[in-house]
Amino acid sequence: MTQRYEVISCDGHLEIPPDAWIRHVPAEHLDRAPRLIKLRTGGEGWIVEGSPLIHNGQNVAAGRPLKVKGGSYWEADGTTPVPGTGDARQRLREQDRDGIDAEVLYPPVFISRFIENIEDGEAYVAMVRAFNDFLAEDYCAVAPDRLIGNAVIPASGVEDAIAELKRARAIGLRSICLGSFPNGSGSPAPEDDLFWRAAIDLGMPISAHSAMGDRSNPLLVQSARGTFDLEMSMLSRTMPPPVVGMVRMILSGVLDRFPELRVYFAETNASWIPGLLYMLDDSYSIFRHWYGVDLAMAPSEYIWRHFSFGIVRDPLALRMRDLLDLDHIMWGSDFPHSVSSFPESPRWLDEIFAGCPDEVRHRVLVENPCSFFGLDPDAELTSTPN
Repeated sequence: MTQRYEVISCDGHLEIPPDAWIRHVPAEHLDRAPRLIKLRTGGEGWIVEGSPLIHNGQNVAAGRPLKVKGGSYWEADGTTPVPGTGDARQRLREQDRDGIDAEVLYPPVFISRFIENIEDGEAYVAMVRAFNDFLAEDYCAVAPDRLIGNAVIPASGVEDAIAELKRARAIGLRSICLGSFPNGSGSPAPEDDLFWRAAIDLGMPISAHSAMGDRSNPLLVQSARGTFDLEMSMLSRTMPPPVVGMVRMILSGVLDRFPELRVYFAETNASWIPGLLYMLDDSYSIFRHWYGVDLAMAPSEYIWRHFSFGIVRDPLALRMRDLLDLDHIMWGSDFPHSVSSFPESPRWLDEIFAGCPDEVRHRVLVENPCSFFGLDPDAELTSTPN
């Protein structure tokens, strides 16, 4: 591996069996914890309070034939973890194999959202805290410069969200992942201002995976139930997921109240941005007078000032780089999910940056991630353990 950062993936996931992090759940809440079962038809599924059976499938597909359900955390021998599901040392070896120096690690895509259905609020927050403790103490501690922990923030109200934000900083996690707005819904609320202020004061980077919304999103629900159809698989990659949340933030005034607020949306891709920003500005100019809205700047200006976006398999984005603010573009492999570039990330990166100056590649793959997540671009990196 390289001694210094050359490729930072700003979108990786920990898709792991439960034992490693469930052991951090206090004994009084263990009976409410998610559990994994083997399915008669193959693979595993999760039993989570208040949810239908959650299937392994697209969440553990990287480098193997895609399955919508029937996926497994283990190879055929039943003991060897498949790519992306092992311990921290395995993860570092997988980074080396894929030509990646570090990853920003997002939580398991299904479990981190569906545990929100646990009726006992204290038990739910205990699950979130248990995962974050595992992330900080057991996983990222092996190589904190290469395994960049992204804390889960509970969706049970601003008070819980701020408490876990502060705790995540205290236990050494580098950033946070919001599944919903801090108030726990898919829309900003005035009480969220307490959270934004706390995050800014702590210097804690804020990210979201694709969008800040609710767990009833059809993409999430279909994937978890193993009913993901071709229509959804095509639409899910052509309808930009963060747009609704960004527009709501603009219109709520939160970006005016907190001009220093920044949010990174992972796995959005970026080739859609120029056309969409034009349409947002045009629609605002058409309707603003009727609704009596007078924003301080155009919607596109808010977006480029406050938001960054992650590309995965989007070679078109850099071909239209003159229409993008490249200081707000990052890349991620989405490992080990179905659209991951693993184990061919070097080939994808060559295609994505074909014809780009070296400084553009370095900005997107190193400078922007280091700036946003507070990494040292000149530090010598932790070597992969044997």
